[in-house]
This record gives sequence, C-alpha cells and structure tokens, in this order.
Amino acid sequence: MTVGADGADLKGNTLRVYTYLFRVQRSGVREAQRTLGFKSASLAQYHLDKLVSLGLATKDDLGNYLLAKEIKIEALEQFLKIGTYLIPRFVLYSVMLTFLFVYFVVAVGDVISTISVWAYIFAFAGLGITWYETARAWRRSP
Repeated sequence: MTVGADGADLKGNTLRVYTYLFRVQRSGVREAQRTLGFKSASLAQYHLDKLVSLGLATKDDLGNYLLAKEIKIEALEQFLKIGTYLIPRFVLYSVMLTFLFVYFVVAVGDVISTISVWAYIFAFAGLGITWYETARAWRRSP
C-alpha cells in the first residue's frame, strides 16, 4: 500500500495515529494507546506498523515509532503546527477581527450614527461567523 502525496490512504484510526505522531514526533505503542484511547495496545501497534509500511514512520531499536515524513493531508490543511499543538487557521482570523472590533469600539467611542450602527452590526456578524468556524474546526480536528 502506498500513500499518495495528498495522504489519500490515511483515514480513520490510521489518520488519528498519524496526527498524534505528527504532534509528538516519537511514541511507544502504550503511549499511543493511552493517548488515543484505544482498548488494546495491539490496535495502536497495528496502526503504527501501517504507518511504517506506508513510509511515514520508522521504528527504532527501543521499539519507539518516529515520524519519518510529513505529508500534506487534506484533514490537516486548515491547521497550523506550533510546537506540539495543532491550531485551526481560523483562530488567527478570529483574533484579528476581534482586535479590529475592539479598536473600532474604542476609536468611535460614544459617537453613534447610522454608519457606526451598521458597522457594529456587520462587525458583530463577522465575529460570530469566524468564532463559530473556529470552534467547529477545533471540534473536527483529527
């Protein structure tokens, strides 16, 4: 079994194990089992060995599995890897729009006009949408 450049053969638990290994870079079978909530170590080992057979992981002399190759996977495109964390890209947009909204509120102050009311409505709607999409992306993270 070979994996395409887009990671087409990675799905289900194998994708979960790859994402876990992507974050931690090195793991033993028991660590993967506990972290991913598998009922048996053999299930974790099966998926780790599958990653080795795909050429995405290697196994060292101590029995630890190491990430061998990072590939672009559609499920991970919407995330940034910062250290060991996978953060949805929407977080950046949401935080930026929140700062712009707060700046607008402070800059406009007590001046209320038709334009500022519409600006508040559109800004609040935009914030709602981006924070909703951020939460949704976080829930759907592998």
